[in-house]
Amino acid sequence: MAIRERSSQKLVLLAVCLGLMLSMFNSTMTNVALPDLGRSLHASDTSLQWVATIYTLTYAAALLLGGALGDRWGRRTAFLLGVLVFSAGSLLCTLAPVTGLLLGARAVQALGAAIMLPQTLSILVHEFTDPRERARAVSAWAGVASLGLAAGPVVGGALLSVTTWRAAFALTVLLGVVTCLLGRRSIPVERHGRPEGHRTLDVAGSLTAAVTLAALVFALSEGETAGWSSPRVLGALALSVLGLAVFIATQLSKGRNGRNPLMPMGVWRSRPFIAANVGGFAYFAVFFGVLFFYSLDLQDQRGYSVLAAGFAFLPMTLVMALVAPVTGRLMARYSAAPVMISGLAVTAAGSLLLAAASRATLAGIEWRLALVGIGCGLLSSSISNLAVSSVPDRLSNSASAVQNTFRQIGSTLGVAVLGIIVRGSGSGFTVGLQEGMATIGTFLVVCALVSLLLVLGSPMGSRPREA
Repeated sequence: MAIRERSSQKLVLLAVCLGLMLSMFNSTMTNVALPDLGRSLHASDTSLQWVATIYTLTYAAALLLGGALGDRWGRRTAFLLGVLVFSAGSLLCTLAPVTGLLLGARAVQALGAAIMLPQTLSILVHEFTDPRERARAVSAWAGVASLGLAAGPVVGGALLSVTTWRAAFALTVLLGVVTCLLGRRSIPVERHGRPEGHRTLDVAGSLTAAVTLAALVFALSEGETAGWSSPRVLGALALSVLGLAVFIATQLSKGRNGRNPLMPMGVWRSRPFIAANVGGFAYFAVFFGVLFFYSLDLQDQRGYSVLAAGFAFLPMTLVMALVAPVTGRLMARYSAAPVMISGLAVTAAGSLLLAAASRATLAGIEWRLALVGIGCGLLSSSISNLAVSSVPDRLSNSASAVQNTFRQIGSTLGVAVLGIIVRGSGSGFTVGLQEGMATIGTFLVVCALVSLLLVLGSPMGSRPREA
């Protein structure tokens, strides 16, 4: 019986990992496909920017709603629905004849990802109740995410060398169908079905959160191109601040009245949970900032092709995947918090070494990127484990959604801030990129110190939490 249960758990792990990989692969593959897409649809640079931005906006806006749907309908139903919606969006992308329809299809993709992703981590929390087994499962989950990120530029570049961007989206449709079939077969209804009791959906909170996050991501995305003092950027920032204040007030009120708030504010009483979100924010800020600007450096400054630039990132992304099993064992022995803080420190070291690489060869850049990859590999699963393990299991959906939201904001802000530093440098792109990496490295050191202060004296900082 125990052997059969472990086999069943492995299938569940495979299903949720495929769902996660689907989203990660899509995020990096699309960036590689943008130039070919622009030529095929005769899209302007602004339209191409919106192909990426509309996905980010919709995804960020719907993440908290995605977590709430898992609480309302059950994790299994929400996961399968998210995969189906994402796959439908991918199919629409494949068939889109004009840019306008492609933008709509990208929004559908993002909505599906926002519903699916919070369920993946929450399913693992309830499937693997032993803290050590959970740590290993989350590490495998994070390793697969790294493989998806690594595969995107390489597979996308390979496909584009023999066919068009439509084939890349068609591949995500195929992966989505496989994920849905495996998830339907393997994820048990009795553990992940509709929860007992009637849970109302916080519609007002969902709308407020969507507007707040969409306004914030829009402002961060548009600030560099439109100007930080432009009316639409300042208006979006003001709307996000106002929306946040209204959201917190309404969530506190619903919590006091026992009316199932979208985000139970009690999760913020956990200092390890706060530390996990600090780590998640920092992790995605540096990872996506490095991917974006070193892609420009390799292609525009060093003259490499899209495929060659994709391969240049393999040392970083493959190291992330290889570090994942080690991270699981480290968390099982020492707990997630010290592993996360170590990851922040190693990533900071890699960033500062990149900042010092003024005349480095490609190999010199790659080993520094690999060091960043080691740090990110330590971060990827440890922050997720710390986030869901530092709150009651019944709040795991909310914790996962919040943690993914902070990651998304970090990725957007990381690219925006690096862009300000790089393009604001009077000494050119290369020097500006070095200055930006020095800033990122310093920021990571500060985040490591803040996280250390947050977890000191907490049980999560010294041993794994018993489920």
